[in-house]
Amino acid sequence: MNLLETAVSGELLNPAEWARCIRELPSLPSAFIAAVEVLSQDQAPASTCIEAIERDQALTVRVLRLANSAFYGAPGQVSRIGDAVQMLGLRTVASTLAAISLRATLGSLHCDGFCFDSYWRHSLCTALSARELARIAALDTGEAFLLGLLHDVGKLILAMTSPVLEAQALQLSHSEELPMHEAERRVFGVSHAEVGAAVARQWNFPASIPDAIAGHHRPLVVQPLERLTAGHLVRLANHMAHGLAASPGASESFLTDPLWSDLGISEQHLRDLTERVSGELDIMSCA
Repeated sequence: MNLLETAVSGELLNPAEWARCIRELPSLPSAFIAAVEVLSQDQAPASTCIEAIERDQALTVRVLRLANSAFYGAPGQVSRIGDAVQMLGLRTVASTLAAISLRATLGSLHCDGFCFDSYWRHSLCTALSARELARIAALDTGEAFLLGLLHDVGKLILAMTSPVLEAQALQLSHSEELPMHEAERRVFGVSHAEVGAAVARQWNFPASIPDAIAGHHRPLVVQPLERLTAGHLVRLANHMAHGLAASPGASESFLTDPLWSDLGISEQHLRDLTERVSGELDIMSCA
């Protein structure tokens, strides 16, 4: 039993022990930062991403294996990362790099009921949605993308550092139809939103990012004459990502959040935006 699980044996998570676990997490790797830089921009140089991959033999092998897979119709023909980028597309390669480097940083994952691929697809979708919404709200698109990508990182931390308890929270969420953050609070005494915010602070991100992560499940209201903030943005982007993952009949339920009216765009514009996000997500998720 690891430190987090020892801390909660028979009682809720001790804040001091939990804080110590967060402080002991490794720093984000440069490969992840390089990948996010590519993913968050419309026109980004491929060299940054290529160099980050070429410095890591395991990443190089993974990307070349993907490029040479039968899925892309060129088995055995791609031997350089630059050629792989040309074949797969820079953003597909960057999303692979980000996922691999984040997972490698936080360790192996053996948590019943937790699927990293589903987690990563939702994170990517939220990030893409946040970037599109940031353009409309005249906010920083790069910061919005990073925030979307990391908004649920607390789930990953809990699943990797305390898999037995996170599995219990997953089961509780399913059996009692509870939102995951409420189930985690019952099991741990904290939710993934609070854990994610603490991790973002540990990684020295600007205060707006951990603050928005901490509040992405709280009801938010835009006051008269107030601009949308990063916190509003990630809440909307999270709704959009869940809506896109829902069954066709329920996929537009995310439009009911009153925050949408504060964006000042039409419902048709929102539908066009979701189609654009969905198309890019499908391409990037091939990795």
